[in-house]
Amino acid sequence: MPSRRGRSIIARQTGEESRDPGSDDDVELQSIPLRHRAGQTDVDDVTRQIGEMELVLARFQRMNPLTFNGAESGLIAEGWLEHMEELFDVIEYSPERRLKLVVLQLREHAQCWWKGTSRVMRETGALISWESFCAAFRKEYCEALSSQLSSTLV
Repeated sequence: MPSRRGRSIIARQTGEESRDPGSDDDVELQSIPLRHRAGQTDVDDVTRQIGEMELVLARFQRMNPLTFNGAESGLIAEGWLEHMEELFDVIEYSPERRLKLVVLQLREHAQCWWKGTSRVMRETGALISWESFCAAFRKEYCEALSSQLSSTLV
C-alpha cells in the first residue's frame, strides 16, 4: 500500500479523493472556503445588487414612464421632466437612482445631448447628480419656453 502522501499526490493527479476523515488533508480543504469567503461575499453583494436593480427597473417600467427624444417643444420637455419627477416622488427613489433611470428614458437627440453633457461635466469635475441633470435639461430644452413666456407677458 502506498504511503498516505503518495495517495494524496495520486488523488490530486487523477482527480480522485481518497482521504481519511479528520486527516490533515481535511483541515486543508476546510480552510479553502475560508480563503475565498471574502471573494464569495463580494460576489453575493454584486448578485444582490443586480437583483435589486432588476426589481427597480421592472417596477419603474410598470409605471409606463414617457420617453423624451429632444425634438419636442419646451412645453412638452418641461411636462416630461415634471412627469418623471412625479413618478420618482411616488416611488420614493433616491436622487442617484432617479438619475440612472431618467437617462434610460432619453432617446435620439436627447440621449446624444446627455452623453456629451455628462462627459463635459466629468472632464471639468462638475458633480453629476439628479439636480445637475434637471438644471442642464431645463437649460437645454426649456429655456426657449421661458423666453417665449417672457416675451408674451411683456
